[in-house]
Amino acid sequence: MPPVVRRLPAYEPPVGSSGFVIPRPRPRPVWVPVPEPPSPALDAARLIGVVLEVLDGRRAVRLLREVAVPGVAARLSGMVRASSTRMVRAPRVCHPARFVAEISVTVRRSGRVFAVAARAEHRGGRWWFTSFTVLR
Repeated sequence: MPPVVRRLPAYEPPVGSSGFVIPRPRPRPVWVPVPEPPSPALDAARLIGVVLEVLDGRRAVRLLREVAVPGVAARLSGMVRASSTRMVRAPRVCHPARFVAEISVTVRRSGRVFAVAARAEHRGGRWWFTSFTVLR
C-alpha cells in the first residue's frame, strides 16, 4: 500500500487568542533622580547695593551685621570712606548649590571701575554674605 500524506491540523493559536502566549520580557525600572528644588529668591542688586551704600558712608555701618556674617562685616567696616559708588551693570548670579549664590558686578567709584565678587549663603531664612571682595 502506498504511503498516505495528510495535512496536520493547525497547532498554533491565532494571534490574540487565549491559548498559549509567549511571555514578553518586563521593562526594567528606570531610576530617575528627583529634581532639586530651586534656590530661595535672591535680590542680588539690593543686597550688593546695601553693602556699597555702607562702604560709601551713605548708610550706617551697623547694617553690615544684617547682611554679612560677623567676620565679613568686621572686615568691610574698615573699608568705609566717603565716596560715590554705583553699579555699572546688573549683578550676575550663579548658584553652584541650592543654598549658595556667587555674585559678580562691575561698579564705578571715584571715576574708576572695579569688580566686586561676593558669595552669599541662605541661612535662617535670609541670604548672608560669607565673602565680599572688591577687586582693584
